[in-house]
Amino acid sequence: MRRAIIWTFVVLLAGLPAAPALAQGDDEFTFFGSGFGHGLGMSQWGAYGLAQEGWNASRILRHFYSGTRVDRAAAPARLRIGLTQGRDSIQLEAEAGDVEIRDGDQRGTVVATIPSGETWRVRPTESGYRIIDQRGDTVGTAGGPGAPIFAVYEPQQARVRIPEAGHTYNRGWIEFGVDDCSPSCRIRLILVTSPQEYLYGLGEVPSSWPMAALEAQAVAARTYALTKASITQHRPECDCALMASSADQVYAGWDKEGGLDGNRWVRAVDGTDGLIVKDGGESIQAFYMSSSGGFTEDNENVWGGTPIDYLRGVCDPGDYTPANPSATWDVTYTASRITRQLSLRIGTVTDFVNAERGVSGRIVSIMVRGSNGSKPISGSALRSALGLRDDRVWINANRHITGEIREKYDALNCSPGLARSRQTVVPGGMRQKFEDANIYFSQGTGAHELHGPVLTRYLELGGPGGRFGFPITDVRRLSNGNLRARFEGGVITCGDTRCFTS
Repeated sequence: MRRAIIWTFVVLLAGLPAAPALAQGDDEFTFFGSGFGHGLGMSQWGAYGLAQEGWNASRILRHFYSGTRVDRAAAPARLRIGLTQGRDSIQLEAEAGDVEIRDGDQRGTVVATIPSGETWRVRPTESGYRIIDQRGDTVGTAGGPGAPIFAVYEPQQARVRIPEAGHTYNRGWIEFGVDDCSPSCRIRLILVTSPQEYLYGLGEVPSSWPMAALEAQAVAARTYALTKASITQHRPECDCALMASSADQVYAGWDKEGGLDGNRWVRAVDGTDGLIVKDGGESIQAFYMSSSGGFTEDNENVWGGTPIDYLRGVCDPGDYTPANPSATWDVTYTASRITRQLSLRIGTVTDFVNAERGVSGRIVSIMVRGSNGSKPISGSALRSALGLRDDRVWINANRHITGEIREKYDALNCSPGLARSRQTVVPGGMRQKFEDANIYFSQGTGAHELHGPVLTRYLELGGPGGRFGFPITDVRRLSNGNLRARFEGGVITCGDTRCFTS
C-alpha cells in the first residue's frame, strides 16, 4: 500500500526542461529527490509538521483527502490479519503466561499448553499439525489442512512471541492455516482480533509524535483497514483482510503497544474510536506514505485508473520539517550501475529525456537513452529498479526548495508551481525560479514572491542587482485590480496595459 515509517516512519506536467545530456566521458547521474513513498494520500511527515503548527487531526485528514469528512462508522467484530505465510514450521515463545494450543476454534479443546518461558514448535503435515515441545518431543497432533488450530493467550496478560512473524502478540488469537501441501505443507498465520485492538499494535509512526498526528494516523489506518475488510477477509494469498506488512499496514502487536510511549499511541486510537474518513457517506481508500516531498500526487498518476475526487494532489506544507530525513535527498549512481539495474537492453545508459510529470513533479514516465537505443520507463519502475526513496526526482538538475525560500513557498500553498531552477546566488541574496513566479531572499528583506507583469518589469529594471534591490513584499492585488510590490528602492504597480514605478 505504501512505504511505512517503522517507528524509530490526469493532469501531467510535461513543461519542465529535460535533464541536460552528460558530457562525453561522464559516467554518473545524480538524482535530486524529495519524499519517500508513492506520494498518494496523507503524508505521515506532513501530518507531523502540520500538527506541530497547531492543526488538529480532522483538519489534517481533510487537507490530504480532498472534500472528505471525518465521521463515525460501524465496524466488523473481527479483522483477519496475515502475519506470515509459506513457513515449514512456527516457533511459539510463551511470555508472561501460558499459551494454549486449541483444536476446532479459539474456544475449542486444549491440545497442549506451552508453559510461560518455554519455546515450542508447530510443524504442518498432511495428517495434522505436529506440536513439538522445548525438548524436541512431539506432545500432540491436531487439526490438518482443512481444520485449523489456534494459539490462545489468555488471560490478557499472557503473550506469544513468533520469531517467524517478527513480533510478540497479546491481542485476539492466532489461527494456523495451510498454504499448500505439494510437495510439503506450509503454514500461514492469521491474527484474529477486533479493529480497535488491531490498531493498538499498528507500527506506522513513532508513538512520541504530536498527538494530532497520531490521531490522524489512527483514523487513516482505521479507514484503510475497514475499506479493505469490506471487500473480503479471505484474500487467497493470506486468508486475511490485511497483511501485517507495508503491503498493507505494518502491524507489530505488543511490540508497539508495550513499546516506548506506546500508551500515547493507544490513547490516540481510543480518542478516535469509531472515526473514519468518508466521501459521500462511504469509507475511502485512505492511502498514505512516509513523506510527500512537499506535494502529494493525483491517484491516476500513481497507479493509473479513473481519477478519484478525494485523491487529488495537494500542497504539503508540513512535510518540510527538520525532523523529516526525506524532505530532500540526493544520490549519485554510475551509468554502468544504472544500466545494470534498469536492464532495458539499450546499451549503456547515456541520458534521461522527455519526462512527463504529475502535479507533484513525480515522474509518470521518462525516456531512457542508451548507446544502442531508447526505451520509456515509468516513474514507479525507475524508483523500484534503482532503489530510490521516491520518483519525485530531477536527474542531474537540483530542484530542491529549502530554507527561507521553502518557508515562503509553503506559506503560499505551493502556488508558484514546480521549481524550474536551483537556488541561485544573486547580488545580495538568493533567487529561485518556479513555473509561475520567482522567489527572492536576502538577510535584510526576507523571502518574497514576484509574478506576472510586476516580475517582468522588475527584471527589465535589473532585478536585485538594479536600483530597486530586493522585494520587501509579495505581489499583492489592490482593490482596483492592479498588482503591486514594494522593493528596497521603490514600488512597482502594474495595471492591465502598463506598469508604473515610484
